[in-house]
Amino acid sequence: MMVLACDTSAAAMHLALCRFEEGTLTWFETLSLLCGNRHSELLMDKILALCADAGIRVKEIDLLVTGAGPGSFTGLRISMATLKGISLAASIPLVSVPSLDVWYHSVEQVEQPVLTVIDAKKQRFYTALHQRGERLLGPADLTVEEIEAVIAAHPGLLLTGEDAPLLLSRLGRVLPLVQCEGASLALSLAHMGVHQYLSQGADAPDSGPFYIRKSDAELALLGKSLKEQ
Repeated sequence: MMVLACDTSAAAMHLALCRFEEGTLTWFETLSLLCGNRHSELLMDKILALCADAGIRVKEIDLLVTGAGPGSFTGLRISMATLKGISLAASIPLVSVPSLDVWYHSVEQVEQPVLTVIDAKKQRFYTALHQRGERLLGPADLTVEEIEAVIAAHPGLLLTGEDAPLLLSRLGRVLPLVQCEGASLALSLAHMGVHQYLSQGADAPDSGPFYIRKSDAELALLGKSLKEQ
C-alpha cells in the first residue's frame, strides 16, 4: 500500500510518501518545511516532487492521510481540500487523523503523561493530555491558566507539540520538553492513517476538519446576528 500523508495544521508543512506491506513500513520519504503562509502555494508542488522522486504517479497512491485538527483554520482547510481534490479526481480513499493524537504518537514510548499543545492564538492553546496510549483530556481549547491547573494535577508531565516552546515561555517555568523531528511526525500520521483506514474505512465524502471553536468570521457573523435581533 502506497500512502501519502500531509499535515498543514500549523506553521510547518509535513509530508510523507510511504509504502506499507502487510502493515509494516518498508520504504518512505519525508519532507518538513517552514513556509509561513505559503502552504497553499507550495503543497501540490511538493506532493508532485515526492511522487517524482519515488518514480510513481499520483494515481498510483493507495491511501491519502491528512491531519484533521485542531489547528490553524486556514491551514487545515489547505491540506484537507488538496487531498480531497486528489481523492475525488483519482478515486483514492482519504482518512483524517486528529492532529494532537499524531504528535503524541510520535513520542508515546515515554511512560509519563504528555501534554500536547498547538497555538490557538488569543492567548490560548489547543491541548490534549495522553498517557500510556490513552487520551486523558481533550482535545480542548485552554488558557495558560487552565493549562497550569492540568500541569499541577499531573506531576512529572512532559510537554510536546508544535508550540510547546511558546507555551513554556508563557508559563514562566521550566518543564521537560520532548519533541519529535518532522519526519517522525509525518510517519506517525501515515501509520495512524493506515490503522484508521483498515479498522474504520475511509472518511465520509462530506467530512471536514475538526474545529474546537468558531472562526473569527463565524464569531463576527454571530455577533452581527445577535445585534440585529
